[in-house]
Formats: sequence, C-alpha cells, structure tokens
Amino acid sequence: MNEKKSESVSSYQQYLPAILQEDVLIGQFLLAFEKMFAGLNETPSKEQIITAKTQNPPGIEEILDNIHTYFNPQKTPEEFLPWLAGWVALNLRDDWQVEVKKAFIQQIVRLYRLRGTKQGLIEILGIYLKNSGFGEKVEVFDQFDNFPNYFQVQLTLKDRNPDKYWRQAKIAKAIIDQEKPAQTYYTLKILVPTMQLTTRSHVAYAFKLFEPIQNQKFAIEVTLTPNQINSSQVNQLAKQLVIQLQGNSKLLALDPAKITINNQSFSVKQNLNYQHLQDNLAGFNVTLSNRTDKAFIGNLAIKFYFYINGSEYNNTLLEQPINLSPVLKICRRNNTGAIIEGNTIFQQSSQPQLSGMKLTEFIWTKPYSFQVFDPPKIQELQPNMIAIIEKLELEAIVEITQTSTVTTDLLNKITVRLKDDFSDYYLLTPETIRENNKIRIKRTLYYQQFLQTIDRLTVTIKNLNNVNIVGKVIVQAYLNTNQRVSAYKLLEQSFNLAAVLPYNILQICRKNNEGKIVEGNTILGTTSQSLS
Repeated sequence: MNEKKSESVSSYQQYLPAILQEDVLIGQFLLAFEKMFAGLNETPSKEQIITAKTQNPPGIEEILDNIHTYFNPQKTPEEFLPWLAGWVALNLRDDWQVEVKKAFIQQIVRLYRLRGTKQGLIEILGIYLKNSGFGEKVEVFDQFDNFPNYFQVQLTLKDRNPDKYWRQAKIAKAIIDQEKPAQTYYTLKILVPTMQLTTRSHVAYAFKLFEPIQNQKFAIEVTLTPNQINSSQVNQLAKQLVIQLQGNSKLLALDPAKITINNQSFSVKQNLNYQHLQDNLAGFNVTLSNRTDKAFIGNLAIKFYFYINGSEYNNTLLEQPINLSPVLKICRRNNTGAIIEGNTIFQQSSQPQLSGMKLTEFIWTKPYSFQVFDPPKIQELQPNMIAIIEKLELEAIVEITQTSTVTTDLLNKITVRLKDDFSDYYLLTPETIRENNKIRIKRTLYYQQFLQTIDRLTVTIKNLNNVNIVGKVIVQAYLNTNQRVSAYKLLEQSFNLAAVLPYNILQICRKNNEGKIVEGNTILGTTSQSLS
C-alpha cells in the first residue's frame, strides 16, 4: 500500500483479517471511526476541559483520558457544576459566584456530619464569605438563659457597598435557614466598615532612636584648658595632670582612655557601654590630681557622646573654671635632719632611702559629679532589665514650602503621624499645632514604649487636598542630660505629595428617593443591621 493510499484509509484496517486488509472501501469506512476516536489532528490537544468554544476538539480517547478533570470541582467547567453538585446532593443557588459553587461542592460532604450544629453553621458560612471575597469571620452566640432555642449570628464583611451588603445578607440568611435545627430561631447581625478612604497621597520616612541595647556605645570626654600656657607646656601637662572617671554607684573597670592634645588644651576620652550606664543610674564623677609644682588655673569641660539615628551627638554636661593646688611639695627638714613637711626631694642625699625624686601620694580634688540621662522613677521594668533613659520627646515639624496659598483648610487636610513598624496603631493621637505654613506634633515616649521601637520608627505625611503639596519634614528628639534639655535632629527630608481627586477624598454618601447613592464615597450610619 503506497503512502498516498495509506492516508485515505484507516490504520485500524491492519487489525482486520488479511483478506479484508486489501479492501480499500473498508479502510475508508473505518477512517471515519478512527477520526472520531483518535481526533482530527495527529497531535493530541493540550486542553483537558472541552467546551463549546474549543477549536479542533480531540477524539473520544483523549477525552476519556482526561475525564477525571470533570470530577474535580476546581477544574470542571461552569456548565458541569450543577451535574457535579447532584452527585453530592447539593442545590446550587443561581446568585452564587462560580468560586462559591466550587468550594461548596468540594467540602459539602465533610460538612454533612456537622449539619445542625454550631460548628457546622460557622464553617459553611465561612466558606461562603471567604470565597465571595468578604473575609471569613463568623461568630455564633447561643448562650442566652431566657431563650433556650435562640442564637445570634454575627458576620463581619469587608465591603461597605449597600447593594452587596443586602445581597450577601439575603444569601447568608438562606444558608442559615437551611442549616439550623427546625425548632430554633435567630438574629443575623452584619458588621461593615463605617468609614473608608479609597485613595490617599502619602509619604513615609523611617528613622531610629538608639541602636539595640547590645550595640549601644557611649563616651565621656574630659577636657582641661589652661588660662595661660604655651603649646610646648601642654604636652607636659597632659602627663602631669591626672584625670580619673568613676561611677557614683559602682566602680568602673575601663579600658585605657584615649588622650588628645592640641595647642590650647588636652582631652581624655573614655568609652562606655550600656552596662556601665545601667550600673550607675545616679551618674558619674571626675576627680583631678595636679602632679606639678605649680597651681593649675584653667577650665574643666565634660562632654557626653552617644548615637541617635546612626549619627554621633555630644552634649556638654559640665563646664566650670578650676584652680588646682600642686601635689609636688619640696621637703623641709629640721635641725636633726628629719623631714617635717613636703613630699619631694630633688637633690642627692647621704641617706639612700631619701635620694632622688620621690612622689609619696596623689592629692585628689573633690569629685565633679554629673548625670547623663535622668534616672527613671520606676527602674525595674522587666526581669534583668533596667531603664537608662526614663523618657524622651519626639517632635515632627512639617513645613509647606511651595503651593499657591497656605490656608487653614489646606493644613487641616494634611496629617502627620509617628508610627512603629510592629504594631497596627500610631503612637497615640497627637496634639497638632498648625500655624502659618507649619504643622508641628510632639510625642512623649517612656521607656516601656520605646524599648521595642528604638530602631523602628516612621513619620508619615498624608495629603487629602486636591492640590500638590511640596515641603519638608524634620524629626527631632529631646533628651534630658545632666538635668538639661537638649535637642537632636534625627531626620530632615523634602517631600512632594500628589493631589487627591475630590472623588477619592472622604465624602459622605447621599441617596436619592429610591435609596440609590448619587454622590459621595463614605457611608457613616450604623455599624450593623439586624435581620430576624
């Protein structure tokens, strides 16, 4: 049989007895059945579900190979759903969405054993709400002492559209009527959002206060500046004027300090960590010893270094003039040669024990005490956790720098908030001061509040005006160090907020005589409606 002839007859003919395999008429007759079973195309179709819109439908053999997909509620075509629902004794409502119908067919058999129970009603309503896109929060209350056969169903919907509200209420009521025991009666309560802003224009800038506790670094720097001295003498003074830093509550075991010398003064900078401050909530002190033979007259300055929002800041804790008596005193002897005063011998002596220069003791000044942060009123906040800083204040200032006219109404439609990134609420509702072209908010944070927000804070600015808003925002922190308030700039950013169209700005809905919404986008009213 040549190739052209084989294309006009069925391949099924090869399975017939030999005498019939040469009959062309029989081969052409079988070709019709082969096309019906194997399909018109030589390559199999990639479609598992065959519908009326399918082009080049496959043969019966391929359809049978994929027949299992028709019994899968999630894959079967919509037209096949009523037939499949009949297999599980389920009546599908015409007003149900396709996703809802498929979900019910897939799970209804499991729910039959819960029919007439509280749990069964919660699950079946949850399936409907979830697959309708309205959430899945369902609550059933049945503990009413004076009403033994009464229960209340409460649904929470995400959509506040009135048309959808009543349609969903009608369907939910039908489901409850079908699932509840015959002797019971109920009330259906549906909760919906009462206010919703559909679109907003906003910016958010993140900043942090301090590093996590284990990474916090501090330093105390003591600077001595003589009143009259030349630069060559400063190097010598740095070796002879001794500076000692200690805690008021607990002695410090510190690493060697860093000494810095310039033409006019010298400084000693000592690094500290969180534990050092925690152990000395009452503060620190500095003592001095003048190991020269002359009085030192000059100025003492003590600075405190710390990091906020990743930047180093310093604050002068103490600054005052000082007059230090010398430690070195020349020895004076009596007629018998015994030393009666002084502590230093400059010349050689015949007595070996008195030869050379000798410094017998330090003479320390009185302590110069100071505090870093104010100690908290209640220190023990958590097990093994003590507050170093009792409180601080955050201030956000928004300044409008470019717009046609800055009016009170325009400022009232700009909101400024401070927020953390681990909770769903803003850090309290601020008292907002609006004046000229500025909006200013302040927030006081106590240790309990900012312990978790120490490096995860955000300032957000939202625009509800129908004009573009251009400006800048500044965030500042106010701290009490050594009982004085200091301000530190954490953030300064420019922003450009797009205008919000009037349709997307909060507007109360208004209905016509037929009850249809004709304008507005926000429904206030009550939060729920009851359907008995």
